Amino acid sequence: MLEKCIQQIEKDGYCIIPQVYSPEYVQKGLDLTKQWYEKSKDNVSSKLSALTQNDLYLWNPHYKDYHFLEMFFQPKILQDVLMHFLNDKWFRAIPADQPNYILQNLMGRSSDKQLSLHIDSFIPYHSKYVYMLQAAAILEDQTRDNGCTVVIPGSHLAGEYADQTAFEKAIPVETKAGDLVVWDSRIWHGTLANNTEGTRWSIIAAFSRWWIKQMFNYTDNLPQHIYDQLSDSEKAMVGFCSIAYNDEQEGIDRKRGYDTLLKNVEGYRVKQVPEPVGQ
Repeated sequence: MLEKCIQQIEKDGYCIIPQVYSPEYVQKGLDLTKQWYEKSKDNVSSKLSALTQNDLYLWNPHYKDYHFLEMFFQPKILQDVLMHFLNDKWFRAIPADQPNYILQNLMGRSSDKQLSLHIDSFIPYHSKYVYMLQAAAILEDQTRDNGCTVVIPGSHLAGEYADQTAFEKAIPVETKAGDLVVWDSRIWHGTLANNTEGTRWSIIAAFSRWWIKQMFNYTDNLPQHIYDQLSDSEKAMVGFCSIAYNDEQEGIDRKRGYDTLLKNVEGYRVKQVPEPVGQ
């Protein structure tokens, strides 16, 4: 399954991994998503991009419950796919058989209106080297009727921004609750309109090479009770082993190992005062 998924991503730009999550696990994720959406929907900034104004979003669910991180940290097949595409072989402070990529973004989403074709890689480029992948944990069935994702297979190699005239040729990505979808962030993708009265929630994570700037300042703002549940490897995936130092007195190398992890999140917010130089 791993090799097949890697080959599909390389060729088409995406792959579907069926039934990664049990029905019970999916139901827990869906219940948490709906609960936290209702609690937090009125606290979102009005400064939304055009792409996010029409849909239901749960921003930063990993600030709210570890379950949302576990969805993406625990499946071995996802970790293996991400390591294949995103691990930096020169990041020697972390063992080569463990992840050194980082979480770039995490959110919940249920679509409403049709979403135009776009890329999530910030810039288009043509290369065998990938610097960002996304993964969607499907919590409710995604169909043509309820606004499933659509993609242009192979467009991740176009080296161009999305061409809206291609929408009519887009392929619907219909999935079942419990599936996991992984795609190259360069692929041209959008969504169909949701023509039903229901939702179609999924949790979407973007992972990138360690040097990409994250969407939010996770390492300063992750709650301590979530940080305490993370393994060292998971802390590295959130970005705690590649934080930029405040200045050269604190340090230079952003590629750091588990031995530099702190016990408390607060410690990452405080400028580390260097020891005085001896006389």
